[in-house]
Amino acid sequence: RRPLHAVGEPMPLRQGQRQATMLKVLNCVAQEHDLRLVALSAVICVLGCFTTVTLLGRAQVDSRRFVPWTFAAATLFGCSIWSLHFVSMLAFMPGLPIVYEIGLTAASIAVPVGGAWAAFQLLRLRAPRPVVVALCGSVLGLAIAGMHYCGVAAMRVPGLLLFDRAAVAASCAWSLAFAILALARSRDLARLGCRLEVAAWLTIGICGLHFTGMSAVTIVPGPIGDVPATVLGGAALALAVGGVSLVILLASLIAVMLEQHLAQRAMQELDRMRLLANLSHEVLILQRDGVVLEVNSAGERLFRQDASDLIGRSVMSLFATGSVPALCRRMTLPALERKPEEVEVQTLAGTNVTVELSCEPLMYRGQPATAMALRDLTDRKRDEARIRHLARHDALTGLPNRYTLQERLEIALETADRDRSGVAVVYLDFDRFKPVNDLFGHAVGDALLVRATRRIQAELGATDMLARIGGDEFVIVLAGVAHPEKAGDTAQRVIEALSKPFLIEGHHIEIGVSAGIALHPVDGDTPDTLLRAADTAMYRVKDEGRGALRFFEPAMDAQLQARRQLEQELGGAIAAGELMLHYQPIVNGASGDVETLEALIRWNHPVRGLVPPNDFIPFSEETGLIGRIGAWVIDTACAAAVRWPQPWRVSVNVSPMQFRLDDVCATVASALERHGLAPGRLVIEITEGVLMADAVKAVAVLNRLRDLGVRIALDDFGTGFSSLSYLQLFRFDKFKIDKSFIRKLGQSDEALTLTRTIVNLGHNLGLQVTAEGVETAEQLAILQALGCDQIQGFLVARPAPVSSFGETDRIRARALFQGPPALLSA
Repeated sequence: RRPLHAVGEPMPLRQGQRQATMLKVLNCVAQEHDLRLVALSAVICVLGCFTTVTLLGRAQVDSRRFVPWTFAAATLFGCSIWSLHFVSMLAFMPGLPIVYEIGLTAASIAVPVGGAWAAFQLLRLRAPRPVVVALCGSVLGLAIAGMHYCGVAAMRVPGLLLFDRAAVAASCAWSLAFAILALARSRDLARLGCRLEVAAWLTIGICGLHFTGMSAVTIVPGPIGDVPATVLGGAALALAVGGVSLVILLASLIAVMLEQHLAQRAMQELDRMRLLANLSHEVLILQRDGVVLEVNSAGERLFRQDASDLIGRSVMSLFATGSVPALCRRMTLPALERKPEEVEVQTLAGTNVTVELSCEPLMYRGQPATAMALRDLTDRKRDEARIRHLARHDALTGLPNRYTLQERLEIALETADRDRSGVAVVYLDFDRFKPVNDLFGHAVGDALLVRATRRIQAELGATDMLARIGGDEFVIVLAGVAHPEKAGDTAQRVIEALSKPFLIEGHHIEIGVSAGIALHPVDGDTPDTLLRAADTAMYRVKDEGRGALRFFEPAMDAQLQARRQLEQELGGAIAAGELMLHYQPIVNGASGDVETLEALIRWNHPVRGLVPPNDFIPFSEETGLIGRIGAWVIDTACAAAVRWPQPWRVSVNVSPMQFRLDDVCATVASALERHGLAPGRLVIEITEGVLMADAVKAVAVLNRLRDLGVRIALDDFGTGFSSLSYLQLFRFDKFKIDKSFIRKLGQSDEALTLTRTIVNLGHNLGLQVTAEGVETAEQLAILQALGCDQIQGFLVARPAPVSSFGETDRIRARALFQGPPALLSA
């Protein structure tokens, strides 16, 4: 046997003691153990350690069940150490019989289980990791050592057990060192490689402790001492060890299968999470300790890199340099104060993209991580910029709008006051623009506005501003104007540029422009006063014939105010009940019987008295009030005709502007239905101006009116250029000879010839012919001789309320037709 040393006797120090200790261990393993059982114990230890580490890895992932997982790991670890120890003890061949006391043997299994449990619980301490690892590793190493020497103490042999203190200390140091090393390397037990490494360090630590500790034991043969009544012999111990080893093997198998199942489920959850993340339009990044762990597909598109190239990179490297300080400041804030904020990321191409950053903590594979959501703000920024642009500019031409004009004009006036310079405001309004829209459509009208804008800009200087403030209304601001002539020259160049023809979509279009000019500070010192003054001067040009320019004069303002007051008063005339209808009879050309009453509008102004239609109808067409007024006339005329004592027809004039702007068919149908008037009793009179703008559309509307049963008359026939051609487009029920022809009857042979031709034309086309403006008996006699179907004029009756045209008036009118017709010369 080995040299004997009494327990507690100091070991002599000598050179090469460490090498001697290693040789001592090797001799112990090779000469005093059954190597087959030694190999078996090593296998048991490896399985137990790997299973323990696997359970610890699961505890890392599933922190909510940390206690049950670590208890299972501690129990399995203690059993593994115990099995290794006693399998190795069965392999120990000292040449003497050995038995084991049951109490210490049982205690030897409780020591590592309790110590491992305590060590694993200490892993959750909130302290620096090196401190936690050192503390837990020390507890675990002492538990391993305690198990070994408790099991050795359970040995009963015929003789004495002596221990080599140096070897005992070396075995304990070995156990502590490798336990600490194993826990230090256990940062990510979710990885198989990490689990294998930690299990290897634990196995080395346990096996090294056991065989180093066994090499420290020397048995001195002698008489057997007192043997406890409860001991385990070799067979009983082998049975116990075999049972525990079987439990370890089964537990290992179950743990591996469970780990495989949980790992598979975790991968499925991870894949599901990745799928959901990839479906998101937002960029999702998972990071831990500033390192990217996961990136979704939106992140690949944003950074223009594959996820494999982004994973593992520093999070800060993904952001633009200018955003790093904000990110660092954000990391110092509490989680509740980390509101979404705008930062910039840098793509692979080196471009910066503005994103909105939001962060939320979460658990990823059992460890805390941070989910970063990046919302690409490129589209939103572009839309916001476009909205800001549209709020300040005209959508069609891109010119500044009224708001921007007001703002820049204020700046120009402030600069002019400071520099003692001048500012001119030129108000432009296109001439003949509305017919372009009506004839060719709004697409052509829009193209015309764009082309006209370019021509105007070509005549302006770099410091001049052009703004569009309405449909065809523009304003030029000329800053630094020293003399009015400069403003006049600029306006004149614009007028000449716009007077040249435009060729748009094959259409040859000619328009003009009227310009009004106001000067600062003579005509005003605020944007509103200058714009109003320029607008007033422009309206004066409109009234005087258009296509020219005028400077503002103080007298113009009074006229403009009067015009605007008239517009306001006319707009409220319907509600105030100031409008009224007078009726003029249209009688049969042979008998003088009343057949139709023409409704003629009058405005009973509270101050001006009875205003004739020629004084306000053209104005209502310019201001757009004609639609409301025309609808009122049709409705009022139908309501009145229903109450007449005789079923006379009622004739209503519809202006070209009303015909284009208003839904005449709907207005007529509604009035007929509301008042119960027979459609055949309503006559709609139009002029050829209705057909000039858009003949096809106008004919379609006239056909709809004809379908309602309404009669259609062409008024002022013979005065237009295309009256005859319009008779081919639509079959009217009648036409009215313009009063300009009737007025010259009896005075001009040419007028007689033309009138005879018109009457014969109407009769040949099967139309009823009405002569209007008949004022003398001679005119009546000629028209009777020509066979004119209907007569209307002051000779028969003047326009008046229906109540004033009584039976006496009708008898007097019939009496005019009783005499013989005048003889007509050839």
